[in-house]
Amino acid sequence: GLIVVGYLSAFIPEEIVEAYLTGVTGVLVASVLGGPLYTPTLVEIALGQELLGKGMSKGALLSWLMGQPYDFANAMAVSRIVKWKVVATYMVIAWTGSVVFGLLYGFLSGSL
Repeated sequence: GLIVVGYLSAFIPEEIVEAYLTGVTGVLVASVLGGPLYTPTLVEIALGQELLGKGMSKGALLSWLMGQPYDFANAMAVSRIVKWKVVATYMVIAWTGSVVFGLLYGFLSGSL
């Protein structure tokens, strides 16, 4: 996981982060990436810090971090216990919450 963080921090240009991970669009992109992009525990902190340093907005960072619990690995595991409808409902609610709170935090912190 930390190798991936090192790779991303070295090879992702600041221009790409500033173009796609700022503003309202950045919150939406970050929330969509937060779900399917499985990040091991505590690696998301290092990766988030690198992205924030490259120009990611605080609202987009919060949205991305809040998206971690609805990744596909967790969905597959939980779907063996409950029906897919419950899993899908949880994922939609979690995604909506990550977008709403990311936008709210971005507006309140002045980083959007």
